[in-house]
Amino acid sequence: MTDEQNTDDLAEKLKQAQEQADAKDQEAAQDLNETEKLKQELQDMTEMAKRAMADLANLKRRVEEERSNTIIMANARLIAAILPILDNLDRAKEHLPAGTEEWAKGFEMSLSQLHQVFTSAGVTPLESLNQPFNPDQHEAVAQGPGPKDTVIEEFEKGYKLGDRVIRHAKVKVGNGE
Repeated sequence: MTDEQNTDDLAEKLKQAQEQADAKDQEAAQDLNETEKLKQELQDMTEMAKRAMADLANLKRRVEEERSNTIIMANARLIAAILPILDNLDRAKEHLPAGTEEWAKGFEMSLSQLHQVFTSAGVTPLESLNQPFNPDQHEAVAQGPGPKDTVIEEFEKGYKLGDRVIRHAKVKVGNGE
């Protein structure tokens, strides 16, 4: 073999080695690009998963609030239906006939228990007498002489369940005379 052949072989091997190195560099660059794409995709999916989890937590909270409001409203309807009975029992207590003291004690105990049940359920009576008229709590059914826009008489007691008024108090309001 001649020096020229050796040089040609070496040049050919060098050219092949350079082509292989260029191919590996290209492959490495493609792998780097692919890795960057995958990192970005992973970051996007992680962000999407975080948003989905936040949305799920918000949905659970809203559903729980709706469920709680539904229960409260169902209780409010039941309580509002029972309130006239409570009013009638309170009126009956005021007009007990003489000579029925023993029976009256039992009646008063039962009435007191009923009031305690309402209180433990979160039902509280509205304070109306001598209070400023509040259309969110009072229903004015009459007007009369007394301090202007002040409740001077209560015809029917109002009640609220928590912060919600379940029955407005029927009142007489002063006209300023």
